Amino acid sequence: MVTGCAPIFILGLLGVSLGSWFFGTHIAARLTGLILLEGFLLYFALLNWTAQSNQHRSINKGSEAADTGQDSSPAGENDQAPFTDEDRAEWVHFLETEGRILWTGVVFLALVMAALLLKN
Repeated sequence: MVTGCAPIFILGLLGVSLGSWFFGTHIAARLTGLILLEGFLLYFALLNWTAQSNQHRSINKGSEAADTGQDSSPAGENDQAPFTDEDRAEWVHFLETEGRILWTGVVFLALVMAALLLKN
């Protein structure tokens, strides 16, 4: 997903600087920075949700193909190492954990923005 925290800090600083430059108030600068961070996290949370949906769909499709004896992989993928059930379970667990972290961040930032708006 994100390699390091640098993109998050850069987005926060960019949002605060743009918010203070455009709007001139401290609360607008904070909200602009938080909105950029919220959009960043929401984008990756939606990507994770899409990956989880595709993973569940491929698991269901794979079990149907196994029942009928068909191979669900395209012709060019036979050269790769097989994706075992243990690998698939680990990947599903990773996606679920990452999704929880991302959605927790999205909800937390939304609550922080609501608190800032209600405070002023």
